Amino acid sequence: MRKQVMQTVAFFGLVLTLCFGIKISAKAHTTGELRTENGTQYLYADGQKVINDFVFDGTYTYYAQADGTPMKDRLTYHPDGEHIIYFDEYGHEVFADFQYCKEVGYTCYFDSQGYIYKDQITFVGDDVYYLNANGAMEQSGWFQFANGRDYGFANWNGVLDSNGFSWDPWGRVVYYHWNGMVARGLITDGNSYYSFDMNDGHYLGKFSTGNTNPLYGPDSYIVGVNIPAGEYFLTNQGDGVKFEIFGSGGERIRVGEGGQNLIFTVSEGQILYIRNGVATADLASQTVDVTQRWFNAKIGVHLQPGVYRIMAGGSYSRNVYYELWNDSTFLNGMTSSYVFNYTGECVEVRVSAGQMLEVWNAYITYVGP
Repeated sequence: MRKQVMQTVAFFGLVLTLCFGIKISAKAHTTGELRTENGTQYLYADGQKVINDFVFDGTYTYYAQADGTPMKDRLTYHPDGEHIIYFDEYGHEVFADFQYCKEVGYTCYFDSQGYIYKDQITFVGDDVYYLNANGAMEQSGWFQFANGRDYGFANWNGVLDSNGFSWDPWGRVVYYHWNGMVARGLITDGNSYYSFDMNDGHYLGKFSTGNTNPLYGPDSYIVGVNIPAGEYFLTNQGDGVKFEIFGSGGERIRVGEGGQNLIFTVSEGQILYIRNGVATADLASQTVDVTQRWFNAKIGVHLQPGVYRIMAGGSYSRNVYYELWNDSTFLNGMTSSYVFNYTGECVEVRVSAGQMLEVWNAYITYVGP
């Protein structure tokens, strides 16, 4: 398993104490420049060497030490005596960015004022990160937040799992909130209530909210946990429809993408990703527009059994077909199929109750029983 339990580094606190022991003082913030003299860099303002002061050169902020050289590769206290700041290998103060700090051997984050984050969650785009009580970015698997109650999982690059139902390092189902914290207690998705252990957040069970027609939107689902096994109708909500199904071993079983709707079956233990669309197990509650050129339909639910004429549509002849399947897994039970060669070409096919018909870039017309 890719997830490994994080080993606690006991000496973090001691290292921080040693590295942050030096405090800087400043009289003012000065506009100046960086000059090189005999191979050594110094900070100047108005022709005078600056000492013990911040210097801004129009792009970067530096700190001039007692000899006028810029402070480099240093974690230190801000002159306010409270906040911790960092100057990188070039002497630039770090703002609103992650920075690997060699003194302590881990990556930190500094905000827009240059102050280090400690025991804080931060976001970069859609990714969530956690800087622990020592200011270190968590990036070594399962960890506990500084509050001593909540848990999370940090990947090697520091991005926390925050994508709903997944697993902990011991293979137990958990739920990762949007902020990377593992759910504890009771949560709901509107279809079911889910119970999680109050200590480490592992899944205990669920019960229904009483919703008679649960709907499942774009998300990840563990079949048998937060979505029941069975047959589903995935309908377009404006962005097309797409899903992926994976086995418990990570192998991809099926992927589907279309315009109007798709129908699929999932089994216990599989992983379902709905990328676009909303799925329901009540196939009869959904209609299929057979005037369109692409759809999935269940015979006996969306189309009556009998003979249909299928004609290639559109203004081109590529990627035009029909497939008739015995069930909604669409895997190993194909009864018949046809790839059309030109627009307007027709074939007739008989369909029976329970079968699945997939049409792509073609029109169908009912001929008779």
